[in-house]
Amino acid sequence: MIETRRLATALLFFVLTATDRAQDVQIENVPNEILEQVEKGPLANSYVIDGSINPFYLRGDFDGDNRPDFAFRVKSKAGSTSGIAIWLSSLRNFIVLGAGVPFKVSGASVTNLDFLNTWQVFGKATVERGVESGPPPRLAGDAILAGKSESANGLIYWNGKVFVWYQQGD
Repeated sequence: MIETRRLATALLFFVLTATDRAQDVQIENVPNEILEQVEKGPLANSYVIDGSINPFYLRGDFDGDNRPDFAFRVKSKAGSTSGIAIWLSSLRNFIVLGAGVPFKVSGASVTNLDFLNTWQVFGKATVERGVESGPPPRLAGDAILAGKSESANGLIYWNGKVFVWYQQGD
């Protein structure tokens, strides 16, 4: 009886500690350059910052203008769909990919990027040819390498007009 109780307690502890939990996003950790936009701008009306991916934001020069840009994982308040909001300093505005807004991933238009659970800045560099993706892009700035852990990933990059997905691995 005692052994069964110990086993049940150990199993419960394992389940509670092994599940993915979103980190709490402290507003104090949002970069000062865009704090007001995140708290009170148009983004705040429709989206909340989602701490389910670590780090909860990325900083890079995503449009190649030599000014810092920021990317946040967001959730739509309307439908709880996930996406990425990218602040381009040159436009002084957020561009939302997913979270209810169509974004083309591997040829399919998706409105929910909840399958992405890893991301990092991919510095402006030569891009290797991806899986069934055609010729690799020439990056104007940094890109976001996003994917599903131990599965597929792709680059999200600025083509001068919009953000585009380029499939990297499968």
